[in-house]
Amino acid sequence: MRAVATRRGANAQRNGSLPHATPADHARPAPGRWRQVTARVAAHRDAGAGHRWLELELPAGFALPTPGQFLQLLLESPTPVLLPRPMSVASVRVTARGPVVGFLYAPVGPGTHALAALVRGARASVLGPLGCGFPLEAPGTPVLVAGGRGVAPLLFAAEVLGRRGRRCELLFGARDAAHLVAIADARRRLDRAGGRLHLTTDDGSRGSRGTVVELLDRLAPRLPQPMVIHACGPHAMLGAVAHWGMSHGVPAYLAMESVMACGTGVCRGCPLPRSASARARLARHPDAMPSLYGSPEFAMCCTDGPVFAAADLDWERIE
Repeated sequence: MRAVATRRGANAQRNGSLPHATPADHARPAPGRWRQVTARVAAHRDAGAGHRWLELELPAGFALPTPGQFLQLLLESPTPVLLPRPMSVASVRVTARGPVVGFLYAPVGPGTHALAALVRGARASVLGPLGCGFPLEAPGTPVLVAGGRGVAPLLFAAEVLGRRGRRCELLFGARDAAHLVAIADARRRLDRAGGRLHLTTDDGSRGSRGTVVELLDRLAPRLPQPMVIHACGPHAMLGAVAHWGMSHGVPAYLAMESVMACGTGVCRGCPLPRSASARARLARHPDAMPSLYGSPEFAMCCTDGPVFAAADLDWERIE
């Protein structure tokens, strides 16, 4: 559902970033940038492999999300769920009436099944943009690593990198060919700047056989150096990518998922364990961390994340 050079001193605290200078630094959005609005369904269609593509038209003036950020969607009553659904942004385009934001999702529970029933013109409440996105300005060849429907925010990242004229590599893995969703969309976005798509499946039914981390390990020596990794997918995959990045000296930024009730850090419902190095860093600056960013022990996925630097989380304690 994030990181650049640190802003220090008062400027850092105004923008919500922590005063430390490591590869794990995050670019956090300024507090109060998000807001709640009513959106209308502009398009809703089948995306293949059991997925749907939803586009919401937002009011003019709504802050544009960046790759890796998310929105909270709450359907109008009657609805089978009480809490809003956190949705990673897969595309953004600006129209005369306001931004149109796209989402790639799979109906898997009551909330997303209710979402799948929305028709053009239907309304939904939207809160956002929320969280910290990928640090796409980080130096190095951008290597986008996607697992299953985790490709959604990386489609957006590929589009933004293409607009900037930066070539990227997209490594996309799934358990079989049927779960490689939105491949044509990925190719279209990569073509903008000459990026390349590399596919792999656990059963070898499309692309190479094996995991996406095994594909990363094979391709890395042939890619322009240095590299920087931006990844999204299941937590087990992200843990493997994080360990690979740290062991090879490659900065890696991972978009995490968690159950999010509020999306703003208030409910404290989405904690992720910080690494020992992150805890030690925060201990040196006990007054610099806003409470909505969690505690020295736990990060809030919705505010500290959802994109984290590999070294900032304790991967042995993440399920």
